[in-house]
Amino acid sequence: MKSRQHGYSLIEVLVAMAITSIVLLTVVTLFYMGRKNVYSGKQMTVAAASGTQILEDLSTMTAQDLGNNFNLTDATALTTVTLQGVPGAPGGQISFDNSIARDTSAWTVATTSPYTITSSNDPNGYMTKWLRTLIPQGDQSSVMLKPVIGLIFTPRNPTDVNKKFTTAQFIRARIYISWQESAERRRYAFFDTTKVNR
Repeated sequence: MKSRQHGYSLIEVLVAMAITSIVLLTVVTLFYMGRKNVYSGKQMTVAAASGTQILEDLSTMTAQDLGNNFNLTDATALTTVTLQGVPGAPGGQISFDNSIARDTSAWTVATTSPYTITSSNDPNGYMTKWLRTLIPQGDQSSVMLKPVIGLIFTPRNPTDVNKKFTTAQFIRARIYISWQESAERRRYAFFDTTKVNR
């Protein structure tokens, strides 16, 4: 009498391997996406904290203080300020007419001790102080990759949009923090406040 062999057929083994592969691929993808989302959320939290600090510092300044702290005078030309690579914006860009821009994109950060930041248009060091929170120890990738802090000042008067800085009734200050989230994606966080020029 012939004894029966117990076990799995080749078809059953192949089906089991296919199901296991699909499940493992799904789980690995979920871990990858989860890690990416956690990292992105951490960066946005840091940007929100920095933006809140900047808003708090600006809230203590008068319109005259803004001029003194960011080198803004009536001789400063009003131009169209355009931000490139803004996700969700038409054509990837946002423009602000009749405005003055200050940002940290062209500043030099020393990567060796004492980790100095060389800047322009920041006579009282506010933007340097804010940038130091995003570049500790001179490392431009430890908190965010290539972070930029920018300010866009738009002097406004209800009847004349071309008012100069010191004669405008209101000064809108838009703060943005941007960083390179990946090779093809730059992220932005925006914060707004308005100053009354008295």
